[in-house]
Amino acid sequence: MAEPGIVILLSVYGEAPFLKEFLASLKEQSCRNFRLRYRFDDDGKDAEYKEILAHFPRAETSGRNGHVGVALSYQKLLQEAGDAAYLMFADQDDVWHPEKVEKSYACMKQSEARFGRETPLLVHSDLRVCDQNLREIAPSFFRYQALNPERQTLRDLMIQNNVTGCTMMINRALADQAAIPAEAICHDWYLALTAATFGRIVCLQKVLTDYRQHSGNVYGAVPRRRMLPELFHKEELHRRLMLTQHQAAAFLHQYAGCLQEPQRTLLEAWSGMSSEPSWLRRLGIAWKYRFTKNDFLRTLGLWWAL
Repeated sequence: MAEPGIVILLSVYGEAPFLKEFLASLKEQSCRNFRLRYRFDDDGKDAEYKEILAHFPRAETSGRNGHVGVALSYQKLLQEAGDAAYLMFADQDDVWHPEKVEKSYACMKQSEARFGRETPLLVHSDLRVCDQNLREIAPSFFRYQALNPERQTLRDLMIQNNVTGCTMMINRALADQAAIPAEAICHDWYLALTAATFGRIVCLQKVLTDYRQHSGNVYGAVPRRRMLPELFHKEELHRRLMLTQHQAAAFLHQYAGCLQEPQRTLLEAWSGMSSEPSWLRRLGIAWKYRFTKNDFLRTLGLWWAL
């Protein structure tokens, strides 16, 4: 098999008790023509983890460790990936199914044949939600969180992300377009915004990753049944909403000269909504531009928190 030019990016943070299991799942991949590039998003003092990664086949270290946060850590890895044709993003806690790299690559090649290699492309897939011992909690991350991966326009993704970083593969065109800023909520969300604006997002409707839920997750899966109680925490909902608006403002500033007018209008409306002093006025803007989330309950929470 010809070298596909895949680099898997891994940012290691804090304790990494499941790192060996993740790396073991990489060794079991049906497609092994990839390199692993990693960095420690902390002081990287744990010699055990360094030793484990140093002996992984085709592993490269950035050598530039230090805490910058998950989004900027992956931006650094992106910058250091050279001219790799395809990039994947890994989480130290998860387990990849043996066909994950192969199927993601096949879907990417099909997408490039359809849309062109010069089109920025993001391919992502579903996950199986597990506890820390890999016992199944839910067979589908999409269904568990009531996410609709078909909602993939800029309007949709400004408000709510449905792309999980550890399932993503991006092509060189998207990597060249992307630059993740400090205001990004997470690298996957910002890359999804970039792909939705300048290229295409393709969802491979297959479960290719075991997503491990445990107390140390930076971001975790939230079942739909827990959404109703969240409506009573308006301040927290508003805080999250403001983060999406700050992210949209950063995206608008970064790509102002490249956006089409409808795209600019949407970003300006969402990022500038908080300047309106009246909740009714803000609700009116949300109604005018059809700012909604994946389902009715989430949309109610969105409008309530404006």
